[in-house]
Amino acid sequence: MSAIAKQSLLRLALGVAALASSAALLAADAATSALPHYDIPRITAVPRIDGSVESGEWAAAKRVTIDIETDPAENVRTVVSAEALVMEDGDVLYVAFIAQDPDVSQIRAFYSDRDQLWDDDYIGIVLDTFNDERRAYEFWVNPLGVQADSIYDDVNRRGDDSWNAIWSSAGRITPSGYEAELAIPLKQLRFSPSESTQVWGVDFVRQFPRDRENRIANNAIDRDVQCYLCQLRKLEGLANLQASRNLEVIPSLTGRSVQSRSRDLGPWDKPGADPDAGVDVRWGITQDLYLNATLNPDFSQVEADTPQLDINNTFSLFFPERRTFFLDGADYFDTFQNLVYTRNIGDLDYGLKLTGKNGRHTYGVLAANDLGTAFIMPGALGSSVARLEDASADAPVESDVSIARYRMDLFDNSTVGAVFTDRRADEVGYSNSVASIDAVLRPTPADTVRIQGVYSRSQNPLQIQQRFDQRSENSGNSLSVEYRHDDAEWDWRVGYDDISEDFRADLGFVNRADFRKVVAVLGRTWRADGDSFFSRFRVALDYDRTEDQAGKELEEEVEVFVNINGPVQSYLNGLFGGSKTYWNGEYFDEQFNQISAGFSPTPNLALGATLRIEDVVDFANTRLGRSNRLSPFVRLQFGRHLQFNLSHTLQQFDVDGGRLFTANLSDLRTTYQFTAKSFLRFTLQYNDRERDTGLYVRPVQARNKDLTAQLLYSYRFTAATRFFVGYNDASFQDDRYESLEPIGRSVFAKFTYAWQP
Repeated sequence: MSAIAKQSLLRLALGVAALASSAALLAADAATSALPHYDIPRITAVPRIDGSVESGEWAAAKRVTIDIETDPAENVRTVVSAEALVMEDGDVLYVAFIAQDPDVSQIRAFYSDRDQLWDDDYIGIVLDTFNDERRAYEFWVNPLGVQADSIYDDVNRRGDDSWNAIWSSAGRITPSGYEAELAIPLKQLRFSPSESTQVWGVDFVRQFPRDRENRIANNAIDRDVQCYLCQLRKLEGLANLQASRNLEVIPSLTGRSVQSRSRDLGPWDKPGADPDAGVDVRWGITQDLYLNATLNPDFSQVEADTPQLDINNTFSLFFPERRTFFLDGADYFDTFQNLVYTRNIGDLDYGLKLTGKNGRHTYGVLAANDLGTAFIMPGALGSSVARLEDASADAPVESDVSIARYRMDLFDNSTVGAVFTDRRADEVGYSNSVASIDAVLRPTPADTVRIQGVYSRSQNPLQIQQRFDQRSENSGNSLSVEYRHDDAEWDWRVGYDDISEDFRADLGFVNRADFRKVVAVLGRTWRADGDSFFSRFRVALDYDRTEDQAGKELEEEVEVFVNINGPVQSYLNGLFGGSKTYWNGEYFDEQFNQISAGFSPTPNLALGATLRIEDVVDFANTRLGRSNRLSPFVRLQFGRHLQFNLSHTLQQFDVDGGRLFTANLSDLRTTYQFTAKSFLRFTLQYNDRERDTGLYVRPVQARNKDLTAQLLYSYRFTAATRFFVGYNDASFQDDRYESLEPIGRSVFAKFTYAWQP
């Protein structure tokens, strides 16, 4: 597609969507505004947060009934009701819940670490504190007081439970159900400062998992309207809030003793104990403007990532961010394309971040110094990870990082914005700069248009030029356009992606370049209420075609999706299709069939598995092979404290001549949760790959094994005040050795303390 055609397509989509957006949403806004507001009373006597909802302590609270089932039934009054009580004292928002249950023995409630309650009964509050119907805070608690919190982004329609706030909760199971109490400090929330009354969108939600996953709330949800937050009733109050010192200082102290050796089994490196200290600062300059700073942070990974099978894969794998400095306000940097992927910043020396919202304007700025420089080098058929090394000092190269994001709200549910990222190490002649303009427009309540145009410019040092066959300087561009429709019955989308050969986003997660892709999806959903066997049935057809920038076809694919939800919290998902795929000068006819199924027959047991059988390209040897992959999992709870999680993947890959490889990947996590605040966890991860070396065109190891183990104890006072102590070890095996050989072991302890002066 020519540059003129791209610009015409962009202008046309923007113009059509902008003309329709404001008028189309007037009816939905009028319906929501017609609902009465909930007035929050102000109190002087503070309740005790102990899980027991005493009538005297909550006598002044506003009471809200939670009795509308929105899923799987659509806006049906339910007899399994709950009641929310809400009030505030000028500094803290207090919320209590009284949840009735006809069979208390079926309540799903287990002790777990925070943000791990999603298989339990839980209840909570959703708060659109800016009342802009674009993002909201979510606070959840299970019947035992276990916490979870998250941020919901209604623009990009995704939630993020990695965000953590400091708040209090407690819960208890009663003869008639359960009760829960929450105390949410207002300084943990962002909202527009005002001496007058605050007006926030609010949803009180109860998750009721029994034979089905039932969602019950105080707001009816119209499935023909795709903005969730625009359908919420309003919470009104919190007038004349007094300015408070909204400051958190979180020092950290880490000690570790690490022993390691090379895979040649040379001498052990035993440097001894390595104590280290750092500090994080979170300052609410105002309630809608926050400054985060970090100095010498300890960014070591305390808990192991979930392993992923990477054999016969050509693209880089994605792992989620878990580090505190990057998580607070992370949603302020989100766009349709993932241009800000902070796990590319590996070893931070210091960092500053400013995020805020003023009226319709949202902005974020981040500056940091990374003691190492690693980034993704994308291509049309695969990607690699590049790391800059200082050959003279035999050390990683430092780089300076700058990120800026601006977004302006348009109409009622639309936005336009811009992103700029820059990473550079001038001493070795490296830089990568990215500039982007994006828009999310909603021409009707059921339709969304997403558009993003990006430009990148890179300066490549000699080591990058030689290793990846790059010019000393290059530039590239990217265009993504998507039109999506979702209503109660039909969903469809059409999309176009165009990324040039030399495009790079070194601070993002863009692992493919040099391609143009067109995709079209059409789906139909049937839902049933009451006692029907299937509560949801969806079938969809997907077609996509990908070519490189020279016009060579890389893939043409047709897929059929089937998604079914039934009794005993069961699900059955099917994926069937085929593709014409290009690899290394040849075309191959791939076919794939995948079935995923699972259910939870009792509160303490969940079982499931995925089976994928496919004719797929053997990328190492440029031929077609047959792959069988089975991935079962089991979650088993013994009592309320002990949980056993096991997942496994077995892949067998055959070609003409025999079995090319067999891969086994296991992840075992056993946790004893003493209380909602402390646990002891044992994690074991095992990766075993066996190959028939005679079937490979290049030399490979006949066997590779990796085994890692971790024992971890944690005690959490709050989300930010926490203590860890643990032990890790790692072993491996290849053709040189007859058994697993240890190559690393460490003992570590970490303590962080949230000081709020």
